[in-house]
Amino acid sequence: MEWTNENGFDWCEIVDIDTFVGRLLQPDTRPAKWSGDDIRRAMGYFNEENRRHSDQRRGVTLVNNDIAGSAGASPGISLSFQPILPGETLDFHRHNYIAIYYWIEGEGYTVIDDDGIDREEHRQYWKAGDVTTSPAWSNHAHVCTSETPALQLAIHDFPELCYKRAMLSEDPDGHEHLRHMVKGVVPSFNALDTQADLDDREEKIRIVSKG
Repeated sequence: MEWTNENGFDWCEIVDIDTFVGRLLQPDTRPAKWSGDDIRRAMGYFNEENRRHSDQRRGVTLVNNDIAGSAGASPGISLSFQPILPGETLDFHRHNYIAIYYWIEGEGYTVIDDDGIDREEHRQYWKAGDVTTSPAWSNHAHVCTSETPALQLAIHDFPELCYKRAMLSEDPDGHEHLRHMVKGVVPSFNALDTQADLDDREEKIRIVSKG
């Protein structure tokens, strides 16, 4: 496309303030519930064979389909569940959204280090019942040290940043993997994914909770 400012752009418009405010109005969302049994059933589809990448999380995310123009459990907020298998490490990665983790099961630690090195002094040790955070753009990795899988509930403001076209990630770690989450630029937040890879994935999961 040849860009010119001669007469403005076809997709640019000037409207009165009332029209503008009217376009900002969003549909309301109903209270939501997701069945714990359904979440457990969905988590059971993941195992050591279908892990996508060394830094990539398996898992499922809760979605309220009343939300328009975005996705998440609530506008701007996502809730995701992921297992980390015994002895497994989710390699260093970073993103500019905040991560709050509630550790439901298992034991392990999260290491936060800008250099991507697992140093003892930078470890957050956690066990079932603990809550930890990884600040925005902190380089972090998760390690499961228990003999049973660790189960993590992750709370992110990921949808809000995507809606603003402001989400950035280095996933996996490294400036060469810096990605801007905009459709047409990258198919997923993981730099190693291709559209064909995402389309062909066998572990896609969709469960509609009924009760």
